[in-house]
Parts: sequence; structure tokens; C-alpha cells
Amino acid sequence: MNLIIVRHAESLANSKNMSQANKDEWSDTPITEKGLIQARAVAERLKNEKIEIIFCSTLQRAKETAQEINKFHNVEIKYDSRLIDDINDESLKDFISRCSESFKEIEKFGKNAIIVAHGSVCLTLLALTTGSKEEGGKIVKDYSHKYGNTCVSIVEKIKNKYEIKLIACKKHLES
Repeated sequence: MNLIIVRHAESLANSKNMSQANKDEWSDTPITEKGLIQARAVAERLKNEKIEIIFCSTLQRAKETAQEINKFHNVEIKYDSRLIDDINDESLKDFISRCSESFKEIEKFGKNAIIVAHGSVCLTLLALTTGSKEEGGKIVKDYSHKYGNTCVSIVEKIKNKYEIKLIACKKHLES
């Protein structure tokens, strides 16, 4: 089983350097024209991957990114509100628990999947695959400012262990 974890494309709020973590008019903005270009680039990059399902945050910027990716795969997109970013005054413990619940459901599918979510969710999912609080925490710390729009991470499950093959790659945006 392979998991490809993708951060959503640039949203309107991203383009204005505004936080989208609070429930206000900026919490669910669409992708920009630049974001559409990014979404198409990541879709093109992932078009030859064997994908059986896409899991996606319920927020518009993630949905639009997932829909672009799915143009090459035509698989079910399963929307999951647990994949939204941390919101308002949610505790770190509650945020990690929510991400963990979603991750357990994704694992149950046992299929090659793309997960389209938000920066902190993507990093938390990667951290969860390590099975180690220390190693997972190091990933979050090392990549928290590097996980830009449409960054791609790839995790392979071999038997019962995950191996991170790629973290926060954005080579598809370099051309």
C-alpha cells in the first residue's frame, strides 16, 4: 500500500498571507489562478501512480486540488472533515487524535491512496506513520516551514511497517 500525501494548492487566503485556521470568512477560500496551475502540475506529476481512492479534506481548496488530481484517476473521492486543519482553540492533543482517527480509517481501506489535506494535517499524518513520538515530532519540526502548496510526500507500507520515501517534494512546480 502506498500513500501519497499532498497539501492543497494555493488558496485566496494563502495568497494574502492570511491564516485559515479560524472560522471566519477566510477559513474556506477557493484556490487562486496560481493554485489552479499548481493543482494541474501536481495532477500531471501523479497521473501515472496507481491510485485506488482519494481521501480529502472537506474544505474548498483541498476539494479543488483533489478534483484536478482525480481527472487522471477517476476514482472515488472520500471527503473527511477530520482532515481539515487545526481550528480555533482546538488543543494539540485533540488535533492529533482527530488526524489519528482519520488515518486509522484510511489504513482500513488498505489501498493505494492520495490524501489531499492541509500542511499541519499532512505533517501529522507523516508523523503518525513513524510510530514514534520522537521521530514524528522531528518530521513536524523539520518540515513545518517547508511544506508548501502541493508538496508531495510518499509513504509505502511494507507488511505492517511504514517507510517514508519522500517528504515535501515540489519538483513539479520547478518547470
